[in-house]
Amino acid sequence: MKSFMQSPRRSIFGKIVMTFLGLLIPLCSLNLFMNESGADAVRSEIVNSMNTKVELYMNLIESDVERIVKLIQAYVNDEDLMKLSTSASIMTDIEKTQSILALKSKLDLFEESSRFVHQVNAFIPLLNRSVTSNDNSITAFDQAQFEALCVTTNRYEAPFLQWNGRLFISVPSSDPVVLEGKEPLFLLTVELSERELRNALRQFTTNGEQAVLAGNHLPWSISSGSESSDSDAGSEKFLVVGKSSSRLDSTLSIYMPENRIFGSLKRYRYWLILLTSLSVAVIIFFAFSIYRIIQRPLRTLVRSLNKVEQGNFNFVLTYPLKDEFGFLYRRFNAMVKELNVLVHEVYEQKYRVRLAELRQLQSQINPHFLYNSFFILHRMAKLHDNENIERFTKFLGEYFQFITRDGVHETTLETEAKYARTYMDIQSFRFANRIHGEFGELPEEIRNLQVPRLILQPLIENAYNHGLENKKKDGWIRVSFRADGGMLLVAVEDNGEELNEEKLQSLCIRLYVPEEASESTGLINVHRRLRIKYGQAGGVSLSLGESGGLRAELRIPLGREEDEHVPAAHCG
Repeated sequence: MKSFMQSPRRSIFGKIVMTFLGLLIPLCSLNLFMNESGADAVRSEIVNSMNTKVELYMNLIESDVERIVKLIQAYVNDEDLMKLSTSASIMTDIEKTQSILALKSKLDLFEESSRFVHQVNAFIPLLNRSVTSNDNSITAFDQAQFEALCVTTNRYEAPFLQWNGRLFISVPSSDPVVLEGKEPLFLLTVELSERELRNALRQFTTNGEQAVLAGNHLPWSISSGSESSDSDAGSEKFLVVGKSSSRLDSTLSIYMPENRIFGSLKRYRYWLILLTSLSVAVIIFFAFSIYRIIQRPLRTLVRSLNKVEQGNFNFVLTYPLKDEFGFLYRRFNAMVKELNVLVHEVYEQKYRVRLAELRQLQSQINPHFLYNSFFILHRMAKLHDNENIERFTKFLGEYFQFITRDGVHETTLETEAKYARTYMDIQSFRFANRIHGEFGELPEEIRNLQVPRLILQPLIENAYNHGLENKKKDGWIRVSFRADGGMLLVAVEDNGEELNEEKLQSLCIRLYVPEEASESTGLINVHRRLRIKYGQAGGVSLSLGESGGLRAELRIPLGREEDEHVPAAHCG
């Protein structure tokens, strides 16, 4: 019934609303498609233009860098550089000066050959100096920079090196691998100008575009925008087009804010939103009208059926109009009245059957214990144990005073536990040297809970007579009480050695599928009486204890009786 109320596919009101949505959604979808198609066409044209531009500019940068790589490769065989790197120790000061000036002049020409070259350095370990292309012809030898840049790179696929946030192209005199750990004779480095690269990227971009040149593997990047503009771009969406260069191991990307591209289309999107909003308003108005005419009386009828399903027959539906719903309401009231009569007849019959079965089952428990008590008393009399006979008869008298005092079928849990403990004291006469009994404390909040009589003693008796029957020594029985949420759990556990999985399953079958014709005693009697009183939530569950013996657990709901929706206890 709840699914009928909740599922639009089964609700008449939902079907009507879905029908209108089925008409409205295609129209709105067509408008949205036309708007998005226009946006895609504009996007396609701009992307094609940006692709052409980024490919052209990437080719220009590749050409400049390749020219720099070829020049630096040619300078490796420079005569003055070779002299200073190999023969400086035997050259005169004049010869050194002449070679340095000649090399300085060539490095200056190298620097002027491209606007992307910031500085050219020739590191010469033999001189312990560096010849540079700036105003100072000779500078101090920077060992850290020399070692960092003295790395062989593939100058035709990944020519760049990064050091201290600066970008270099370096060529040693020989491959360090070939030198087997020795320093090269010299190192030529070209430092690229970040400022000129940034200016070039700015020349590439127009109409609000931005460009970024970044390494694919090395973490370097140069942007055409300022730092403030880069930080402001974090919240914007951009259309990005990139071109990757395998010869430079870098990527040139050009991006443009989408607001500049699709700003003109926003007006059409606003109109589409307005049209959709008006359509939704019409549907809401129509749905409200249908709700008042059809859905409200229909929902009242469905809720009434839910009440009938839950067992409530004491109500009458009223409807002021004489239409189809008026007819349904009148017939429904007549049906509920008839059902109320039939249900009361069935319930009264069921109650009488259960009460008769309860009295029959409870009457069977009293002689069962009496038989065992007389056997114990008989054995003590044969031994002339008058002192224990006196104590035993006192305990026995108190116990039978409890079970024969009146015809009440229920007692408090505190009283039930007290006389179960008396029973354990009685059994201690018989098993004093073999079995030790432990009785747990009863929680204060459940002492006055009303429970059926004689539900705990049969579990203790079963542990004595079956679980510990063959236990020669060190046997024990433990009784514990625990309130877990809305359930009271009373456990009786022993450390018997006779139980295994096969025997446990046999007990479970007898407990949960008892034969109707057999006499119900012991665990079965208690289980059936709890089921009669509490329904599927109550009963006895059996399992293997931690020590290998039987653990029998009474399950008593602390809520209302016979709650059919609470899952039953399981065995095993």
